[in-house]
Amino acid sequence: MRNAVARLVDTCNAERSKGSDFPTIWRDVLKAHPCVLGQPVQDSGEDGPLLRIPLITGQFLVFLGSHFSLW
Repeated sequence: MRNAVARLVDTCNAERSKGSDFPTIWRDVLKAHPCVLGQPVQDSGEDGPLLRIPLITGQFLVFLGSHFSLW
């Protein structure tokens, strides 16, 4: 499962580096992915606003505006 999550993060960051915005990545990559547990949730962190996407591993895929990371 961890490999699938790592690939998901890489895929999202690759799409972002190609210029895709979050709504496009959500629709094309995340929404139907088997590791994604639910809808994005708006939050804020030290660097400003972010979106948290819950994963079946109990972790979150986090979109920080410029990139995705795993929390």
